[in-house]
Amino acid sequence: MKRILKHLLFTVFALFMFYLLTRTLQHSHEEYYGATDSYIFSKGNAPEDVREEIIRLLNKFQEGYTERDTSRIEPFMQQLFAEENLLVLGTMPNEICIGRKEAKRLVFSDWKGWGDCKFMMDIANVSAYGNVAWISTIGFVKFDLSRFLVLPLRLTAVIVREDDLWKFRQMQFQFDLDLSFMLVTIIAMIIWSVISMMKLAVVVIQSVKKQKNIQHKV
Repeated sequence: MKRILKHLLFTVFALFMFYLLTRTLQHSHEEYYGATDSYIFSKGNAPEDVREEIIRLLNKFQEGYTERDTSRIEPFMQQLFAEENLLVLGTMPNEICIGRKEAKRLVFSDWKGWGDCKFMMDIANVSAYGNVAWISTIGFVKFDLSRFLVLPLRLTAVIVREDDLWKFRQMQFQFDLDLSFMLVTIIAMIIWSVISMMKLAVVVIQSVKKQKNIQHKV
């Protein structure tokens, strides 16, 4: 009976952990994928002519991430990214790319082996003031490592007008995940680990006591 109860508790715990994991990886804004007339972050305040220019830039960016042709990365960077004061932040803590050269390395890495990215550019939030614009939108990445692993993304950027051309000055990729469930998962794992360590300590102590009793009897 005790063995059945242990297996039952372990199964319940495993199912609970799986539930938390699926909630963490859930695409919270999936209903906006493919939308053309609804804006998750609002439309923004950019005049319509400026918005059209920015959307064209965003679609060129999407085109590069769709084709993933590393032989065209040089013109891609020159046409879309500012030459000075460029900062691109990737999804990982160490992906801090200052300048076009470092940003190029990140883009090359993305195209070479990260995954297929799809951003909802047409419904991006686009705001502007003078020669500066800023955008935010959502998307997802389907990893090359496993086509079954698809994670939601969020893309934000600052765009400046240089010689009558809009170019990215700052950009940040981030996973659009609800990490509150991850926190619950970590807490559950810590509690489970503490209980397991306490059980192990009890077993070890009982084993030592039994060994001592045997030695005394001998």
